[in-house]
Parts: sequence; structure tokens; C-alpha cells
Amino acid sequence: MKKKILKNILSLLTLGLVVFSCNKPSEGPKTEEEAIKNTIANIKRIVFTKAKNSTGTPASAATSAYAALFVKKTPAVTYADLDTEFPAAIQGDTVIKVTVPFDKTLNISTAATLTATITLNEKPGENVYLGDKKLTDSTAPFDYPISTQLVHANLIESTGGVSQVLEIKRKDKDGKVLIKKSFKVVFIHDAPSNNAIIGPDDFKFTVAASGANLATSFRTTTNPARTANSIVKAHRVTITANTNDGTAAGKEIEFQLRTKKASGTGDDSTMGELESAANATTYFKADALKLPDGAYIEVGNTECTGTPSVCNNVNPITGVKTGGTTTADTTDLKGAGSNASISYNFTVVAQDGTTKKHYKLTINAAAPTGA
Repeated sequence: MKKKILKNILSLLTLGLVVFSCNKPSEGPKTEEEAIKNTIANIKRIVFTKAKNSTGTPASAATSAYAALFVKKTPAVTYADLDTEFPAAIQGDTVIKVTVPFDKTLNISTAATLTATITLNEKPGENVYLGDKKLTDSTAPFDYPISTQLVHANLIESTGGVSQVLEIKRKDKDGKVLIKKSFKVVFIHDAPSNNAIIGPDDFKFTVAASGANLATSFRTTTNPARTANSIVKAHRVTITANTNDGTAAGKEIEFQLRTKKASGTGDDSTMGELESAANATTYFKADALKLPDGAYIEVGNTECTGTPSVCNNVNPITGVKTGGTTTADTTDLKGAGSNASISYNFTVVAQDGTTKKHYKLTINAAAPTGA
């Protein structure tokens, strides 16, 4: 009988322990450090805006650091058309990634300030600081300056990018730091493009009322009339592999400004681009030429010589030769003194700085044939 009573008592004690264990309240954050970590994890958005990263009154230009966040384009993007914001990518609780377009010429070696606009998902609480800035207990966006160098050699992926360590702190009423946590803003290049192709319709000239690209230099049209600010597109010769595919010097992809066909009707593609053969005082610049994002043009030092003449020292976009200068009315991209054909060779280098395509622009190319 005593053994049975003892057995029952032990069973009741065991049941009590099980009930106590099952009803134990769930635990919240064990420390204030965990609470702060949860607050940081609730960063909703970090963005750099054009409005906060511009100069001039009224604003008329982006800071060099803000402009560096966007891939270089040709023709260049105007300030008015530049994107109004650049969002950073929040990765986990501690890393904020800012992807900077690959650019071998990027060299902001003196620390520049980017103003970041930060939004939290919830109120941070009282006496919380980001660096030396006391945060308002609000979810309203606030600005915070981030100072950094942006130098290509330091931004490539193999280096890990350029980092700025920021601290968020909670202080007591006397200003003593109770606990703090670091997080990192990383500026790093994205993967570069290897595109060095000028599209068949992308070698373009903006018609002008005076100076280079005179309307009268191009074929006369009536419907519509050739007017200032209209566009003339150079003709691209059909590409044949291993012959004129741009893979090497001597195999240039060729664009042409052709003399007018003697008779017929149609647009420039069938009738030619020039009213008559351009001479040494007929000036051009391919100011509307479109390159792949991040790509740029390389030229050499060879002057135009011989008949037909060939050179490689003139940038077709500016119309200026290596080491040369031009006036408002003249360029080095021009017709030949004898009205013969003249070719300007150049190279397009892709954003990766390695991939290249070889091109030439021939002025006074033969008129189109066919009906």
C-alpha cells in the first residue's frame, strides 16, 4: 500500500514539472544589444537622391560622386535627364551595398560626400544615434552624409570594394554609450560589359545652321526639309566575317557618308547622305553617335595622307584630332581637298577596357547604286 502511494506522488510531481515547462513564457530579446540589432534590421530603404547631391543655386549639376553612381553614356546624359535617385541594396542586418558602374577612368581620390536618405520601418526609440547624429524617434526619412573615395583600382571585386563602417548607439541620459553596433556601407564595381558594337543606325550627326554639320553639306530634302537639329545617319556597309567585322586593324566595320545618287527618289539610305562631294572646308562631327553603355573611343596619331586618304587620329564624336583644337566653325573631321574619299579609322573600347572593335568613317564614299 505504501509503495502504491509513493508511486502516485512521484507521478503527480512529474506531471507538475511537465505542465510548468509547457507553460513557461516565451523569451524576448535577452539583451539590449539584441534589441538594437532588431532595430537596425528594420532599415527599410537607403537612397542617394539627385536633389541632395547636386551643386548650384538652383541646382544645375550633379556632384562627381553622385554622377559616378551611373554608367557613362554616349551621347552624355544631361543633368535634367539624370536619374533622380540611386537606391542602395540592403543585405542582411549589417551590409549596405552600393554598386558603382565599372569605369577604369574613375579617380575620385579625395574623399567626397554622398548624402544618403535613410528610412526606417519603425521608430528607433529614444537616445539612439547614428554616428554623432541623434535620431528622431520617428519613421520619417532622414539624411546622413557618407564620405568616401571612389577610385577604380579600389572598387574592383577582387579588392572587396571600399567600405565605410558606421555605428548605431544607444546612450543613457548622461550620454554614456550603453551598447553599440557597427554596420558597413560597401562601394563596389558591378560586372563590366564587353559590348563594343555601334548599332547600324547609331552613327549620327546633328544638322546645324552654322559651323560643322551644315544643312547644306547634306543631301537636299524637301519632305521633310533638312533643318537644324535634325539627324543624319551614316550608312553602314554590310558586314562580312573576317573581312570587315571589326576584329582587327584592316578589318574595320565601315560607316559612310555617300555622295548623292544622280537620279531617283527616296531617303538617305537609298539616295546617299551628301549633296555633293565634301571638300577640305566641309566640316563634320558625329555628335549624336551612340556608343554602348560605358564604352569609349580610342584614336591614334596617324595623319591623313595619300589618295584616297586614311588616318586614325581624329575622334569622330568631337571631330578633333589627337592634340588638336578646333574653333566653333571648324573640325578635323572633313572632306578631302581633291573631293576624293577620305577615311577616319578609330577603335571602340567596351566598358571592360579590354574588348575592342575597329571602325572607320569614309566621307565621299561612292553613291548608292540600284533602282
